Amino acid sequence: MKNLIIDERIRQEEFEYLRQYFNIKKMPLSEDVYEEISGHSDIFYCKINKQIICAPNAPIIEKNFIIGNAKVERSYPKDIFYNACQIGKNIIGSEYTDSKIPVNIKVRQGYTKCSIAVTSENSCITTDKWIAKKLKLNNIDTTYINEPNIKLLKKSGQVSKISGFIGGATFCFDNNFVIFGDIEKLKSQQIILEHLNKYNLNLVHFRGLDVYDYGGAIEY
Repeated sequence: MKNLIIDERIRQEEFEYLRQYFNIKKMPLSEDVYEEISGHSDIFYCKINKQIICAPNAPIIEKNFIIGNAKVERSYPKDIFYNACQIGKNIIGSEYTDSKIPVNIKVRQGYTKCSIAVTSENSCITTDKWIAKKLKLNNIDTTYINEPNIKLLKKSGQVSKISGFIGGATFCFDNNFVIFGDIEKLKSQQIILEHLNKYNLNLVHFRGLDVYDYGGAIEY
């Protein structure tokens, strides 16, 4: 069974679903970044070509992880060194991405992985219109959504006033597209469903729950 690192604030219903497929490692909340992203795997880890590259101060470090050069810190842009992602052969990041992550498509949005839900080897959904424009120029099938109803959490588990992102609110594995919450809570639900149908992805969501951004999840 593969391992999965995810925010310790994950709700029980979501945890019970994921534990059927993964050995869950709840990520402790870090004091090195602001509270809304303190348990987010996409802040401390980046998966490239099946290898995990992580910050030297990542809360969980395994012996097979590659340790990056930059320590993650509280203030932007020092909190986004590992917030990059891979779509097929393309690695998307920003000018601030750690040098151990070989970016070949550079975007303006520092919270790159937060903003991108990868759905196949050549497709994604994004909440950033500039990312959508750049990826389309690189022939990646990109669906843009304007979604105000994704929530971030404080350390206490209470909802923050800061909104979250689609990449952090989802996790794709095998043929399953997991939304951390109920898709019916999202304004863009129909656009998302159309994209998932196009790529024959099975939607997993949790009825009645608000959609939370946990920083996605890292599988290894």
